[in-house]
Amino acid sequence: MPNPRTTESWTLLGGAIAVVFLVLSVGLVWSGDAAGSDDVPAATMPAQMSERADYVADSVCATCHAAETAAWSDSHHAHAMEPPTEDTVRGDFDDVSFESPSGHYRFFRRDGGYFVETEGPDGKTATFEVAYTFGWTPLQQYLVALDRGRLQALSVAWDTETKRWFDLAEEPVTPGDPLHWTGREYNWNFRCADCHSTDLRRNYDLETDSYETTYSAVNVGCQGCHGPGSAHVAWAEETPAGGDYGPGTDVGLVTELKAGNQIGTCAQCHSRRRQITDHNVAGEPFLDHYTPSLLQDGLYFPDGQIDDEVYVYGSFLQSRMNAKGVVCTDCHEPHSGALLADGNAVCTACHSETPPDRFSSIRPLAYDSPAHHFHDEGKPGSFCVDCHMPERIYMVVDPRRDHSFRIPRPDLAAMTGAPDACTGCHSDKEAAWAADRIAEWYGPDRRKEPHFGETLALGRSGAPGAGERLAALATDRDQPAIARATAVEMLRAYLDEVTGPSVVASLEDPDPMVRAAALESLEGVQPDARVDLAAPLLDDPVRSVRIMAARVLAPVPPETFLGDRRGVYQAAVDEYVASELAAAERPESHLNLGGYWAERGDAGKAEAAYRTALRLAPDFIPAMINLAELQRALGNTSEEATLLERAYLAEPDNAAVVHALGLLRVRQGRREDALPLLAEAVEQAPGAARYAHVYAVALESLGNPQAAREVRETALENHPYDVDLLAGLLRDQLNAGDRDGARDTVERLLALRPQDAELARLKAQLGAR
Repeated sequence: MPNPRTTESWTLLGGAIAVVFLVLSVGLVWSGDAAGSDDVPAATMPAQMSERADYVADSVCATCHAAETAAWSDSHHAHAMEPPTEDTVRGDFDDVSFESPSGHYRFFRRDGGYFVETEGPDGKTATFEVAYTFGWTPLQQYLVALDRGRLQALSVAWDTETKRWFDLAEEPVTPGDPLHWTGREYNWNFRCADCHSTDLRRNYDLETDSYETTYSAVNVGCQGCHGPGSAHVAWAEETPAGGDYGPGTDVGLVTELKAGNQIGTCAQCHSRRRQITDHNVAGEPFLDHYTPSLLQDGLYFPDGQIDDEVYVYGSFLQSRMNAKGVVCTDCHEPHSGALLADGNAVCTACHSETPPDRFSSIRPLAYDSPAHHFHDEGKPGSFCVDCHMPERIYMVVDPRRDHSFRIPRPDLAAMTGAPDACTGCHSDKEAAWAADRIAEWYGPDRRKEPHFGETLALGRSGAPGAGERLAALATDRDQPAIARATAVEMLRAYLDEVTGPSVVASLEDPDPMVRAAALESLEGVQPDARVDLAAPLLDDPVRSVRIMAARVLAPVPPETFLGDRRGVYQAAVDEYVASELAAAERPESHLNLGGYWAERGDAGKAEAAYRTALRLAPDFIPAMINLAELQRALGNTSEEATLLERAYLAEPDNAAVVHALGLLRVRQGRREDALPLLAEAVEQAPGAARYAHVYAVALESLGNPQAAREVRETALENHPYDVDLLAGLLRDQLNAGDRDGARDTVERLLALRPQDAELARLKAQLGAR
């Protein structure tokens, strides 16, 4: 089970949105997709076949496919989830006690079963029977059944390498906390089940907040990748031995797991993504069932290297190998999952002095040689993966390798702040040292070409020129689609007459990831300007694009869409709502729906959605804040105050809550009470420039301009390109008669807003030094 602390959040900001809606992602595992993932001939898809095909027992498959079954039987897929037995349980249940940050655990056996004694959901010590093992190596977790059909993963796991119990919790947690093993972030039904079992149906009932989850196979079996097999079995029974079995044969399976079809099939689980339908069948287009995670801060470093758990796919999309048509099974045996060769041999099968014809663009070299890697044979640095697939550790003990297969660029690391493979091993050195070594080995001009990471780093920082650079990257078809989509999405913060054309062009990009990102950027455009741009994508061939078109058109009155377009619009809206309800057990889904209905102007549905989120998770602060904002918009100020004060009592260290309560006190006329709260929010979240800006404005309003200026100057050390802070500082400087300081600030603002005529005039008025 992945680390539940990796749930993301973001804010949707529209040009004329009255309320700011905090939107939290509902998926832990996210990823992107390339156009190729959906370019699979309909004849090879099981979409039509799946209506008449059912899942069969894997033992039926084994009768004809014995070799494949044997390879699979010891794979991670085979051991993904199993009933507890002598053969499947790897942890020490010999009456062993373990103390962890989240409490006391005792593991023991009784009457042939496996048990754990620890704190339950009510905070009382109880005994729970292990229902299933979860995973195989390098760690194994254990699932316990609770009420309402829930299975929960214990946060204490077994390290299969060092033979010890350890706690995945990063800090002490108590029952009632979402991060306690009994909480929603360790729930198997939603967080883990669809990737550890075959034909998973969560069967969640919102009314009772309960599950009747089913699967066809407890683990990841044959049909998890090949689709339901009954039609294939019927064909096999009717076809003589040696009969036709090839592409296009109607056998009810994904018979050609190649190129985008294979990669999209693997990406269902080996990716960071959000599921947007309640059930997926292997081989169906990836982006019809999932929305991608792009190269976002917190998930990836600016140059695309892995930061958080992203599960391979988003990394691989960046690679030249993906661009050249390499697929998963070029390196991995498809049934065991193991590498096709040991050590460097898996790489030198292609990267050698005699590359295969299929990859004739590979430069012939003796890659597995000190003449190439400049390290002693068999030592760290001599293995291809050391430099081209550096690893990071997740879940305490689980090393994962970056699948972008990048060439080490210490010069790029120095510019972007991303890790460098060289200093990852030589930790006592700096990137400049590594760059010098590479120049010494390969020549001073080795790999100095521009990289999209430089542009994404600029975009994250807000530095001058970022918008223009992002616009150029967005339309550069020579760059990976996932990088271009990320650039388009980031352009939402840089929309102007220079960058806007790139967003518009991206709406017609052949890659659906880029089209969806361009739609999201339109949330920075006035609603009436969105219609002509977004409406043509309401019937895009890819579902994830259609639902984004519906979402971005939320503020547009439905009657705008006339005739045949009204049906297209409503169908996309229905798909969007269904995409959120695909995770109806999650409060974030109802938060998203609340934001959507509020933008649609339907306060009743918005309020109902927020209250549903709070019914599912009474501690869910974002829903309290959004519901409070909605109540304020409706004129229910007393209810607004009740909600915000409740949120503050629940999480006094939550900067968003403290800031919102401070603004409430301002509106109530209690400015002296507001000021400490606004200051506290700045202290709790120094990374939020907006909080510092609001605090400075509040100080000014109370007649303390000097303190306001000091707040801005301090905040600008962390946010040197924030326009609001700079504009406020300029006003402070002008009011104080500080012409020299004002000149510098005007220059900084002009670098960010070079087309601003008012700033240009002010610069002329201030004159030269």
